[in-house]
Amino acid sequence: MSLQRIIGTVAKKYQKWVHKDLAKYGLRYEDVIIYENPDVQRALKYIPPEEVEARNRRIRRALDLSFKHKELPKHIQAIQAPGKFYLDETMEEMRKLRKEREELTKSKYLF
Repeated sequence: MSLQRIIGTVAKKYQKWVHKDLAKYGLRYEDVIIYENPDVQRALKYIPPEEVEARNRRIRRALDLSFKHKELPKHIQAIQAPGKFYLDETMEEMRKLRKEREELTKSKYLF
């Protein structure tokens, strides 16, 4: 068995485990990305306001459930989509813009 197949198998099991834990609280994977990250902050400004509000509600609900030491009911956990990404493309664009600005700033001071 090759190392790549082993890593792939372990990665799938880990992903399934993470998705299961996120579904317990009704979160998506991108909801747990640290807000203080400048790329996340900027990306949140560019996605639709409804998506930002939905994200904030999911986070509030998860905090409430966590404080109460409870989980979402099983039938609601089943319809959660922790693997559905809403911020990924926008965040990637923001990273590219930030890197481009850094390069322009560096080259500006070289002359």
